[in-house]
Amino acid sequence: MALSNFVQTVWSANIMENLKKAHVFASVANKDYDGVLKNLNDKVRIIQMSDVTITSFSRNTDLKVQDMDDAACELTADQPYYFDFKVEDVEAVQQKPQVLQKLTANAAYGFRDKVDTYFSGLYGDATHTSYATETTNWDVTSLNVEDVLLASGEKFSDNKVPIEGRFLVIPPWFLTKLVLAGLVTKEQNDALYANGTIDRVLGWDLLLSNNVSASSTTTWDTTRIIGGIKGQSLSFAEAIIKIEAFRQEKRFADGVKGLYVFGGKVLRPDMTICIYADKTAEA
Repeated sequence: MALSNFVQTVWSANIMENLKKAHVFASVANKDYDGVLKNLNDKVRIIQMSDVTITSFSRNTDLKVQDMDDAACELTADQPYYFDFKVEDVEAVQQKPQVLQKLTANAAYGFRDKVDTYFSGLYGDATHTSYATETTNWDVTSLNVEDVLLASGEKFSDNKVPIEGRFLVIPPWFLTKLVLAGLVTKEQNDALYANGTIDRVLGWDLLLSNNVSASSTTTWDTTRIIGGIKGQSLSFAEAIIKIEAFRQEKRFADGVKGLYVFGGKVLRPDMTICIYADKTAEA
C-alpha cells in the first residue's frame, strides 16, 4: 500500500463525528472553543459576563446604568491521550466506510471514557451539594429516588439557578432505581439515545455514564452525581492534533496513530450541584 494515499482528514473527521455522538459530559458543556486547539497545553481565554441586574422603573427618575464587568478564566488543553493500532492495509480501510466507521467509533468511545472520567472527578468544584441530612449521603432506593431529584431541584431553585437546561449525569444503578420507581420506563432504558440521554424527569435531563465518580464502583458507596445547566456549568474543548499512518517495522502491516487532547472545567460552580448518594438494597 502507498502510505502517501493516507487521508488524514478522513480519519480525523470520522473520529470527531463519532465523538459528538458518544460524548456524555461534554454533550452538555459549553463547546464554543472547539476548533481552537492546535497543540497540547494550548490555552483558550473564556470571557464571563456579570449577571444582568433588573431594577424597577420610576417615571422622571434617572436610570441606574450597570457596569457589565467581565471576568476571564483560562481553559487549558492539558489532557493528552493517543491510539496506535495495526491494520493490514490503510488504503483498503479507507475504501470500506463500514470498517473505517467501526475503527474510528472504537477510538471515539475510548476517548469519551477519558473525558467522562475527567469531568466526573470535578465534583468538588460544585458550589451546591445535596445530602439526605447535613453531610449524610442519600441511601437511595426506588422508594426515595424521587425525593432525591426533588430535593436537589429545590436546592437549585432556592439559589436562583435557572430551571431551563438542568441536567444530571447518573450511573447505571441510579437508573435502575428510577425504573423500579416507575419514573423511567424499561423501554427507555433499553433504547438510550445519543450521548447517553435517557429522559427528562422532574425537571432534570438525565444522562447515563458508567464513569460517575464513587468511593467504590463495586458497592457504589458515596456516588457523586454531578448536575448543572447545559452550556453554562461546564466548559470543554477538544481536538485531534496529530494523526498519521506508518509501516509497521516488524509486521507486514500498516499502523495508524493519533493524538487527542482536551481540556475541561467547571465554568459556573454556582450553577453546578453534586448529589452524594449510596446504592442501597431494596427492602
